[in-house]
Amino acid sequence: MKLKELIEHKKKISFVDDYDASDAEALGLLISQYFEYDGEEIFSTLLFAMEDANFHEFNAIIKREWKRS
Repeated sequence: MKLKELIEHKKKISFVDDYDASDAEALGLLISQYFEYDGEEIFSTLLFAMEDANFHEFNAIIKREWKRS
């Protein structure tokens, strides 16, 4: 299954019928469930995505905050 198909499937099975879930919401569920709710893995995935999108300063800030918590 392609990622878009997985997202659409997750929207259908995870949200009530009258709620228009975003792709980001459905993908967030897929990611958290894939990593079995492991915050470190979920956070690492966020960092890789933001790095790919060239949010280097943002990554530096949230890495510092993650270490503080």
